Amino acid sequence: MSAIKDSGITVKLKGKEYRLLFTLYALDEVQTKFGGYDKMNEAFNQKNPGWIKDTIWLLTLLINEGLREEGEETTLFTEERISHIIHMGNLAEVQRAIFASFAAGTAGDGEGSKDTETEDDEEAGEMKAVQES
Repeated sequence: MSAIKDSGITVKLKGKEYRLLFTLYALDEVQTKFGGYDKMNEAFNQKNPGWIKDTIWLLTLLINEGLREEGEETTLFTEERISHIIHMGNLAEVQRAIFASFAAGTAGDGEGSKDTETEDDEEAGEMKAVQES
């Protein structure tokens, strides 16, 4: 059975690194918004009329969870602020980081886990399949 792990993925945007953290709160929000975390990939499907807004929403959620976990008193990001630091040139990288954050956060205890290259290959395949559909 998978468990939420205390890990995160770092993404660099406009020269600054941000930690994406997929927490139970984030999982609950994703389930509420998309009807289940298994439907999260639909958020990136370019046939989805709201795919850009969904990507911005997910990135905002995960960056804010990373900030909250650090325990620092900081201003959380808004979707508007996030929309100003991502663009079509880095959108695929952002989407890969979101998938990687989800994979890292739900990977369980690490026993019997695949090597990183295999996971990266699978994530790239998922992204390609979503973008082609």
